[in-house]
Amino acid sequence: MPSTNALPERIGASRPAGILLRAIGENRFPQSLILTGHDGSALETLAEHLAGQLLQRAAPTGTSATLPLANHPDFFTVRPAKKMRQISAENTRELIRKIAHSPQAGRQKVAVVYEADRMNKAAFNIFLKTLEEPPADTVILLLTTRRYSLLPTIRSRCLTFRLPDTGEGAAAPEPIREWIGAYRDWLGRVAGGIREPGEICAVTLALFGLLTRFEQVLAGETARIWTEWKENLPPNLDNEQEIALEEGVKVSVRQRFFLEIEQATHRFARELGESEGVLPAGALTAAVTRLEECAGLLQVNLKEQVALEHFLLHSLRVWAKR
Repeated sequence: MPSTNALPERIGASRPAGILLRAIGENRFPQSLILTGHDGSALETLAEHLAGQLLQRAAPTGTSATLPLANHPDFFTVRPAKKMRQISAENTRELIRKIAHSPQAGRQKVAVVYEADRMNKAAFNIFLKTLEEPPADTVILLLTTRRYSLLPTIRSRCLTFRLPDTGEGAAAPEPIREWIGAYRDWLGRVAGGIREPGEICAVTLALFGLLTRFEQVLAGETARIWTEWKENLPPNLDNEQEIALEEGVKVSVRQRFFLEIEQATHRFARELGESEGVLPAGALTAAVTRLEECAGLLQVNLKEQVALEHFLLHSLRVWAKR
């Protein structure tokens, strides 16, 4: 039977984890389930723990040996592959073919779809048929940090559990905090008024300095986290899946970076409002709206530096003329 290490308290203490673990104990676990939330790593940890518990209960009576989950013959996965980080129709068909067979080591099979929102259109349509008529004795877990990127027909056929943000309150890495401090200083110079040609030059140079430093921090933090992750990667990953995972780390760092920028912009606006007696609501709304637009464009492979440059130039205009 699979190894079932204890869940970290920050995840195990959550209400969804408690409900799902009780459902396993009472033999009423849903056959098709979406696990969603902001923390993709926490979703994977919970899904793999649930899979281990399900396969342990399904093991033949008297089984005492433990088997790593990655090597369990009734545990199946599919992940995004290559730099585009997509789950293809071919990968999806292969997963469906595997779960169509009877369990080999017990009474149940478990399939986990990592980053299910990365399925392309053909893969979604193929997988939909499986959700309409799931194979017997099979539990399917779909993991996503972007639930509404799944087709409505996929969502309607699964129960959904949202894992709370287990990293709430955690400080951003120091390089990101330093960049945010420089961004905050830049906003102060812009909002303070630009009256002389020399000030325009200085603010513009500082803007491009932020762009250069952003690239460096993003690359550095991605490399640091990926180095840590590589030590604990599942042993059965192929090269294309590793490339997709590394790209996923970059996306995660980038999302955290943009979230910190948004929060810093809100804090700056509040502080400016307190000092001047009027909240600069128009400038704040315009800046945050443009930041959200840029973050959305990153999902369709716009380069990070281009998106940030677009946001900072827009911010320069809205804060200088507020």
